[in-house]
Amino acid sequence: MSRPRKALQLDLATARSIALRASTGLPSRYRAGTEGAVDAIESIGFVQIDTISVVERAHHHILWSRVPGYERGMVAALEGNPRRVLEYWAHAACYVPMRDYRFCLPRMERVREHGHDWYRCDDSTVAFVRDRIAAEGPHEAKDFEDTGTGKREWWDRKPAKQALEYLHQAGELVTVTRTGFRKLYDLASRHIDASIDARAPTEAEMGDWYVRSASRAYGIFARDEVAYQRKELLGGIDAALQLLVESGDLVRAEVDGLPGRPYWVDAALLGRAAKAVAADPTRSAPRLYILSPFDPFLIIRKRFERLFGVRYTIECYLPEAKRSFGYFALPLLFAEHAGARFAGLMDAKADRKNKVLVVNRLSLERPDAAGDALARKAALGALLDAAADAIASYARFNGAESVSFGLVEAPGGAAFAKRLRTAVGQSL
Repeated sequence: MSRPRKALQLDLATARSIALRASTGLPSRYRAGTEGAVDAIESIGFVQIDTISVVERAHHHILWSRVPGYERGMVAALEGNPRRVLEYWAHAACYVPMRDYRFCLPRMERVREHGHDWYRCDDSTVAFVRDRIAAEGPHEAKDFEDTGTGKREWWDRKPAKQALEYLHQAGELVTVTRTGFRKLYDLASRHIDASIDARAPTEAEMGDWYVRSASRAYGIFARDEVAYQRKELLGGIDAALQLLVESGDLVRAEVDGLPGRPYWVDAALLGRAAKAVAADPTRSAPRLYILSPFDPFLIIRKRFERLFGVRYTIECYLPEAKRSFGYFALPLLFAEHAGARFAGLMDAKADRKNKVLVVNRLSLERPDAAGDALARKAALGALLDAAADAIASYARFNGAESVSFGLVEAPGGAAFAKRLRTAVGQSL
């Protein structure tokens, strides 16, 4: 038996730099357009889909943050022929690469054997829905609803929608595409062709896939961050970690300030991050990123809290009286030189009718600035420029032609807020 290697000691700045250079991180490293969207989904491994539409939906937001020239219709194009992405369950409803289809099979099998995680479906309803789609082709949930005023039949009620979701989770149906946010379902056999690898993975293969996916997506990760919220074939993870350390693909590490928690680091990213920390800080302009609450960079909330020292929560599911910031607070990430820090929150809403991005509340944290008053002023100016560019860009992404500001909380006070409003207006 080989002796365990001594863990590498990392400072927190290097750990953050590694995270920033992984697939979930920023800035973009993907090609432009549709091919870039494929790159991002395959590299990250998942892009979450969510129902909230107060601003542009999560999957579009995530891809727009990373893919130059991203447009809303690109995901739908990837569901065409050849199919390159699949809507399925990872930690939540996500777009996943078709390349990873075989690693969805264990969940499909579990659902077929034990049922949907949230509800039980009537067998006759499931059979009716399956047979109707087989005979008539793709259907939406609304196609099973009675639009008349007469007596409703049993299959016209909510159980039909549950049956569609069960069949989708069980792998018998796929979503062909979405119209608006409505799913169009069809038989999987019509869309999963012989070119797609459909071999059921072994526990060892699944463990290797879990660990390699975490390494690629996160760059640096703890054991409890592998296979986040997954249930299937978890027994091979520890062996996979050991094998990838022995092969040199992963490095076991400890992070200063995070005692008692071992981390694993992608070896290739480790070298790049170290070079970036040592590089000339003037080589890259600071940027502020406005992230979706469902962005893969921070979807594992405990991981984000450990690395960035921030306990971020989304409040749209809370009653208004219990919200401390706002309905849909978007996290802000300020990236400069080799690292990044949490920079605040922005609660926003897209007024699509009037083409206005309504910023209900913006809170920016004081920038890290050592030195004299001139250095602190320069740091504040860099934050203002980056925030103005980011907000204007985000407004355009949401189809807005102007931005309306409510409360602005910033280290520069009222003068900063006034300059920010002016800068955003000029950028638009």
